[in-house]
Formats: sequence, C-alpha cells, structure tokens
Amino acid sequence: MSCRICNKKLNKVINYKKVALAGNFLNKNQIKNEKKYQLTLMVCANCKHLQIKEKIDPKILFPKNYFWQTGISTTNIKLIQDLLSKLKKKFTINKQSKFLEIASNDGTLLKEVKKKFNSNVLGIDPAKKLRNILKKNRINTIVDFFSYSKSKEIKKNYGKFDFCIARNVIAHTKSPNDIFKGVKNILNKDGIFVIEVPHLYNIFKDNQYDNVFHEHLGFHSLKSIDDLCKKNQLKIFDVNIIDSQGGSIQCFISSNNKKVVNSSVLKTLKKEKKLGLLKLSVWKNFADRVYEHRNKLNHLLSKLKKKGKKIHIYGASGKGQSLMQFNKIDNKIIDYVYDKSKFKQNKYTPGTHIKIIDPKKINVIKPDYLLLLSWNLVKEIMKQEKRYLKNNGKIIIPFPEPRLVNKY
Repeated sequence: MSCRICNKKLNKVINYKKVALAGNFLNKNQIKNEKKYQLTLMVCANCKHLQIKEKIDPKILFPKNYFWQTGISTTNIKLIQDLLSKLKKKFTINKQSKFLEIASNDGTLLKEVKKKFNSNVLGIDPAKKLRNILKKNRINTIVDFFSYSKSKEIKKNYGKFDFCIARNVIAHTKSPNDIFKGVKNILNKDGIFVIEVPHLYNIFKDNQYDNVFHEHLGFHSLKSIDDLCKKNQLKIFDVNIIDSQGGSIQCFISSNNKKVVNSSVLKTLKKEKKLGLLKLSVWKNFADRVYEHRNKLNHLLSKLKKKGKKIHIYGASGKGQSLMQFNKIDNKIIDYVYDKSKFKQNKYTPGTHIKIIDPKKINVIKPDYLLLLSWNLVKEIMKQEKRYLKNNGKIIIPFPEPRLVNKY
C-alpha cells in the first residue's frame, strides 16, 4: 500500500478495526447480512498526507441509492451562496460562462449558478437516486464518476469550461491525481478550479477522528492540495478558511501557471507547518488524544444512562456513523437517531442498528439528551430545536471536548 499522492511508504496512525460502511443505511431485514470492512488511518512518510489504507470499490461506497442531499441543509446553501458571491467579485461571469461541478449531488449549487448568472451548467455525479430531483431542478447531469478518461468524453461533447467546482469530494477519491489531470484537461486557458475540503489543521487540532471513514480516503492540508497541483500543471493562487465541515479550506486554482499568488497561500502553509502537520511524531500524539477523547465521551454517556436518562442522537451523518462505531455507541445506549433526510428515515444506522426517524418527533418523544453528531451544523440545529431546548432538553456536543449545552 502506497501514498495516493506520491506513491511512497505509509505509516499506521490508528486502527479503527472492522466497521460497516458509514453511508450504508439499512432496512431492518438487511441487518443480519451486513458486511464490515477493515479501516486503518495512515500517514505518508514522505509527503505527510493523511489517508486511509483501504480502497473500496466506489460503486460499493457510492451506490445508486446514495443518501446525502446537499439541499437539505440551510447552512450548506448559505456556503454555496457565499462562494458564488466571491466568484462574482473575483472574476467576470456572464451567460456565456461555463460551469462544471464534480459530485454535483442534487444540483443545488448549479441551480444557484443558473439563478445568479444564467450561465451554462453541467454536473457529474454517480448517484442515480437523485435523478428526479435533478430533473425538477432542470440540471443537466452525467450519472458517473469524474476521471481523466471521462474528462476527454466531456470535452468532446461539451467543450472546455471556465469554472470547475469540487466541494467536499477530493477527500473521497482514491486517485486524486487523476481528478486533477482531468480538470486540467477541461479547463480553458484562464479557467478556475475551486476545491473545498475539510482542513487537516482542524481535524488534528480539534480531535476530529469522526472524519475517518471509508468514503473519506484522504484528509487534506493546503500542502497536499499544492502537491497535487504541482504534479498536474495547476497552481493555487488563493485560499480561504471557511466554516464548513468543522473548518475547511476553499482553494482557488488556476490552469494558468503565471497567475499571481495571494499571501493567504503562504500564510496557511506556514500555519500548517507550525502546528506540526509535517512531522510524523505528531500523529502518534493525535492517536493518543483520540483514545482519550473516546474514553471521556463514553464515560459521560455511561454516567447519564445509569441515571436513567434518555439519550438520542441528532444527525445520521457519515462522520456520526464513524464515531458511533469507533466508540461502540449502539442501540443499548441510544434509542433513536433523528435526521431530516427522507431517504434515511425509517432505516437503521450501519454497524450500530439504531432506527432513524424524523426530527419532528423530538418534541413528542422528549429525550433528555441529544448527542449532536452533525456537530458542524450546530448553529442551524440548535436554532431549529429551540423549542426542545426551552423545555429543558440538553445537547451534547462531542468536539473538541464533550460538553453539554442547553441554550441557543
């Protein structure tokens, strides 16, 4: 097994053991035949890219019934609107501008592009289950995975693009160099590639070990994105730190290598180096902190359960399923999981087998505590559940340290 960026040797950080796939929500009759897969967090001895060892077939990881929907989160929509406002300020965009989104999901971003700029848009995403939503949103979408090979087909049929956007997808790809090579192939001479990824800086600093699951193959620093750019004749010229996924970097990348580089790029690279992300020794420290955090959270839940408290979970996110399985938080501790996604409701969580129901039932069932596993949407969810909080409900926020809150 070698690094997905530089092909050098990997060192082990944490063994998550065998776990069910975080996106594989189950019908009740599927529980007994559920498959589990080894999950191991590694770090590259050469380029220091953090990644998992195992590479599972994308058709298994992202099947036609993939459950995540971009448009169900108001926070996500606001992030998309903020990105498009930045693009409008930085670049000339009009009706003739062409946008391609990789992993376009339900078409929420491209729908906003059409509304704001009336530009030409194309999406590519393998999730067949979202076809009806895409038709409703009138978004032309290729149902497939993006790759260099696919980029040649896209260029032949649609020409080159002015903007290519990939939000929260680069971490999911087993061959990121192939993605970058494909983007280079379809961008115009002065085309712009925009990437958003959870920032390794925050993952390390805030103990975000729940980000580790099979769908997340790599955990990116700006340095690792820069490495990918250099290998594929692209250039990072600007970066923003954004409040997404617990802290993300929004990278602006040019196909024109003469582009002037903003000081934000060097500042962010220096910040990463200062934290120690390029030292192998810090990842031993990270592993120690992860096990300590697991003990603290499990102790808190055990103490509340012994007092007879009802503990439920809010958020059937991928990161939530990772934390639940690693911490062995199952249906002996938790009665229900709440999630707004209609696709997930009435199914069962992978590995832990807890029924997922509509959040509208929170104020009917009245749990004493909600363990918030979509913690990156804490403001949105606390605002949404202000009635629950006013009625003495309490929320457990797991990161960076487990804590209780009861006020919005």
